[in-house]
Amino acid sequence: MASINRRKKSPYTRKRYWYHVSTTLKNKHERLVPWDEIKGFNRSGDEPSGKRICVAPSVEQCITAIPYYLGTILTIYRTKSPVKAKKAKGVFDVKITQEGWIQIPTSFVKVGILKFEDVEKFLGIENVVEEAASEGLLRRSRRVLNWWNKARIRRFIKRA
Repeated sequence: MASINRRKKSPYTRKRYWYHVSTTLKNKHERLVPWDEIKGFNRSGDEPSGKRICVAPSVEQCITAIPYYLGTILTIYRTKSPVKAKKAKGVFDVKITQEGWIQIPTSFVKVGILKFEDVEKFLGIENVVEEAASEGLLRRSRRVLNWWNKARIRRFIKRA
């Protein structure tokens, strides 16, 4: 009997759509240029230096990869067309978030807006799960991603 390869395909081996979240961008279309650690304010001090656009295969993975605060409003973006991203190096939770780096200027389209307040109201909770990106604990990042997945947050994204 032939063995079945049950391993998931790596998201970095082919072109695909990638997601990016922002608290500052609002436009329907954005042409993002890779930023270094000085401009890239969501990077922890122990991440490697270099210009990049941080992306992930899903909105939930993007949110898990960034530090956030209660009451956050995120603009959700997706690459305009499928592109290749490099696997993030030196990021503690890359196995969980599958963070990728795009290192060339890339066009993105706005998917919508996610308000944490909407998630909290609908789910009848005081606060969304506390962020894990600034803690540096893999187990915590896994729990945060599982929470966002179970919350099925796509239903709370107000379409652009």
